[in-house]
Amino acid sequence: MAFATTDDVVARLGRPVADSTEAARITAFLDDASGLVSDYCRTDFQQHTNETFELVIEGGQAQLAPSLFPGLTISAITLYDEDQDRVLTTDEWRVVGRTLFVRCAPSYTAITVTASWGWAAVPAAVRAAVCSEVIRWLSVSPGTVMEKTGDLEVQYAATAYNSGLSEAAKSMLSKYRQRAASISLSRTNEPEIPWRFSTTT
Repeated sequence: MAFATTDDVVARLGRPVADSTEAARITAFLDDASGLVSDYCRTDFQQHTNETFELVIEGGQAQLAPSLFPGLTISAITLYDEDQDRVLTTDEWRVVGRTLFVRCAPSYTAITVTASWGWAAVPAAVRAAVCSEVIRWLSVSPGTVMEKTGDLEVQYAATAYNSGLSEAAKSMLSKYRQRAASISLSRTNEPEIPWRFSTTT
């Protein structure tokens, strides 16, 4: 899903779309720029509601992916037990920062989490960054792709645009970029924290 629309580009371009060819280019560029922004920020800027995913609990804890933030709200956690699956009560787990602690979990087990997270709307800065990249790519001058000396025939086509994000766009997106980091896990007893659980971070 594109993070901006053709109307957003036109409003910033200051002129209407020239023709159907340019309209098609804008649509393609919007998809390209949105994909690059999503990869750079490591998030899709979408709202996810009551979706499920699996985590492996080791030593009573699991690290939550940065893409689950902001607005992570856990509605249910199901523990895979040897005898039967069991839905945990809210006093058997809690989220601290980006770590999920689970009480009464075996040292190594899998759980299913049902949760909601994400963005209710694409942030204005993200939409602006996408539009600025599209306009930058549209401004690339056409280049010569064929010459013919007899009867002087010359044809033009758009040159290949720089498909990477500009430094200006990266600067605009810096606050939305999820940082990748290595995670160290160790086997521990119950975390030494009060169990005033929180389902929202």
